[in-house]
Amino acid sequence: MTESLSQHLSRRDSCPFQPHVGPAASAFLLVEATGGSGGGGYGSGGGRAGSVVSKGNGSPSKAAMGGNLAELQDLLKAGKSKEVKTFVRENDWSPTNSIRSHLWFELCRHHSTDGMSSEGFYSETVDQVFGRNQIMLAVMQSRTLGQCVKEIEERPEECAHLPSFVDQVNVLSYFLTEKGNLAARRVICVLGYTHPDITYCPGLYPLTSLFLHYMSEEDAYNSLCTLVRSRQGKFLHQTKLGYEAAWRTVYTLTKKHAKAAFAHLGKFVKTSDQVERLFESWYWWIFKYLPFTHLVRVVDCYLYEGKKVLYRVAMALVMLFAKQSAKMDSVLSQEALNFGLRQAIQKFCQDIPVTPSKLLKIAFGIRSLSQKNINNILLRIEMGLKSRTLITGPASIKRSFSSEGLPTSQSQINIHMSSHTLTVRELLTLWSWLPTRVTMYQPELVYTTEEHGCSLLTFYSRVQNYEPTLLIIKTTDDEIFGAYCSTKWSEKDTKGETGQKRTYFGTGETFLFTINPEMRKYPWVGLRHQEGSETTALKHSAELFMAADNKMLTIGGGSGQAIWIDENIRFGGTSRCDTFDNPPLSESRNFECKVVEVIGFK
Repeated sequence: MTESLSQHLSRRDSCPFQPHVGPAASAFLLVEATGGSGGGGYGSGGGRAGSVVSKGNGSPSKAAMGGNLAELQDLLKAGKSKEVKTFVRENDWSPTNSIRSHLWFELCRHHSTDGMSSEGFYSETVDQVFGRNQIMLAVMQSRTLGQCVKEIEERPEECAHLPSFVDQVNVLSYFLTEKGNLAARRVICVLGYTHPDITYCPGLYPLTSLFLHYMSEEDAYNSLCTLVRSRQGKFLHQTKLGYEAAWRTVYTLTKKHAKAAFAHLGKFVKTSDQVERLFESWYWWIFKYLPFTHLVRVVDCYLYEGKKVLYRVAMALVMLFAKQSAKMDSVLSQEALNFGLRQAIQKFCQDIPVTPSKLLKIAFGIRSLSQKNINNILLRIEMGLKSRTLITGPASIKRSFSSEGLPTSQSQINIHMSSHTLTVRELLTLWSWLPTRVTMYQPELVYTTEEHGCSLLTFYSRVQNYEPTLLIIKTTDDEIFGAYCSTKWSEKDTKGETGQKRTYFGTGETFLFTINPEMRKYPWVGLRHQEGSETTALKHSAELFMAADNKMLTIGGGSGQAIWIDENIRFGGTSRCDTFDNPPLSESRNFECKVVEVIGFK
């Protein structure tokens, strides 16, 4: 008997490591107890910290076992912030300590101001985001990964792209299996769908992968939501400006509070700019290059205290690097001179010579580094960056498309939310047909028969002030087609030179499209004349774009109507017309509406 979707996504196992964590992780973490090296390309263990240290009688010491969950919950409930901070900092839990099956979830839940999402919300949203995609569901219902991967390769249109706020170079999995990686992608896609204001947040994917070691998929999503929604961005920078301000803040703090170490970096570079640019990758010193045993302890503290922990750890790494490379004939110094400072620091983080507890002790030992001090520096830098943008302006206005021809994060995520009828992939295809300037607007579902009823009067009242709009029709036969309408529908009430209401209005940007059973665009025939592919004169009947009154609305005219819908938005028809030279958009020509939607742009 297979699990339901909601059962699978909300399952929490009693052991710290979930089934989607690969055997490489277990081998790595077990060998830590004897001081061995790590696997998976994340560097060596560097020490015995994080392992369960045994006494002579073979039982683990109290310090190694650390405080228990009940103690933490009592402190959180009592609101004893300082005590919680000390508790998390000083308890050296190993990556396999049993407290970890609840620790991170409890710390994240503590920051929730509006409670966690209701049970089943995540699974319902997964179904909504992936639309008709059954591959992910099949993975969770006992079909083999090989079968599913093959289907994904054969039907890429059913696979969701990662949101553009993800740093594609640093999609870190931390030993997750294929199943675990699919779970991480689901969580990230749903986060993008439910939080459309995130434009750039490279830290979300690594955190997702880490969370899936210790909690269910649904709990991972809810925990990440609390971090995203935290006040004043306590945990995550969610824009490119914020991310740049963060690395410049770490640079400034290091220069001010770790002066000797900062000055030492200058010995390995020719210009001060090279030192500054080194800090662009500070985040990955921690999340990409530190051993797993060190990383989980950093994340323990981070999940309670916020990103200031990461700033401190980055500074501590620079201080330790400076100490280890103080002698210019040392191996580390020679690596910095021969292969560059960036690579040397990465290698140093991988082979860090101190324990996790020692690293944190150095980080928290940096004095005169209050939260207020950090916030002031960060705010000043952000204001400077914003001023620079206002003064210089953007280099050019770019179309809202990535190199793969897909919308960038803000637009892509908003598209996900703008239709109840189309899948993400169908919407993205439709989006690629829009005029360039429109791709920089924000889409909004302004009318749907499922919510607003079936009446042309309601239709006009909700859509008339939007320009342009997308009209999407789904028939009872599941055919999907529609039109891009270039002009406001309120134009139906304007009068011409004779004082009479205009029958037709619109421009040559208007076009027709079909989505199901095939995806195809039918542009205005006048474009062919403008391009010189047609030599005959353009008829007046080829310039009949949009018409509307209280009885029906029409798209296209001349020798027929491409689309017409009755006043109850229940029945309609389609035929060839001169304006678009299109075939009938529905096989039966006369159709019954199942759903009608309008997407407006602002």
